[in-house]
Amino acid sequence: MNEKDHAKEVYEQIKGSLKGQEGKIVAIDLINGDYFLGNSAEEAYENGRKKHPAHKFFFKRVGAKAAFFVGAL
Repeated sequence: MNEKDHAKEVYEQIKGSLKGQEGKIVAIDLINGDYFLGNSAEEAYENGRKKHPAHKFFFKRVGAKAAFFVGAL
């Protein structure tokens, strides 16, 4: 399973516990599935880095299809 699919699977498992957090950013640790919330990607990342400074994170906006849009629409 690739990292993106793994992150999606973890998000599906935790999204019930994220009710009421819509609009926040969740950083999902791709190594162990821990997750960290923030009002921005930077805040979520810093919260994750405190516990796992060398891990990779997948970011998602809670309740949305994507965390960011890049480019013209």
